[in-house]
Amino acid sequence: MDIKKIISDYHGSSDSKKVEIREKLKNEFSLLPENEKEDVQRIFLESQNAVIEEGKDALRELKLKTELERVSEYVSMSYIAKKYFGKSRQWMNNRIKGNLVNGKPVTFTTAELNQFSSALNQLSGEIKNTALRISH
Repeated sequence: MDIKKIISDYHGSSDSKKVEIREKLKNEFSLLPENEKEDVQRIFLESQNAVIEEGKDALRELKLKTELERVSEYVSMSYIAKKYFGKSRQWMNNRIKGNLVNGKPVTFTTAELNQFSSALNQLSGEIKNTALRISH
């Protein structure tokens, strides 16, 4: 069996199945010539790092979604989408929720997140100034 296929199966399997696949991987690894073992170790580590990065990305997206959904209860996402991005409410919602667009999940770019942050800061300043003006 192809060892790369075993590694791929390992990452896509449940915890209980991983035990079985780990044994298969050990057996296949032990049969490899020494000069190929380093390559397999590198491939496995690279695949583990990719899984870790995917997990980090998912965590960042979840945090963003949680924060923005909380704010969206009292700030118009439609207004922010139109005024600060020149886009529709649906465009904004797709990015907040990580929806699929043309078969791919969409998220905010770093520049868009910075623009979004700036918009929220500007709006918070306007709200604060209005509160100060009406209290006197």
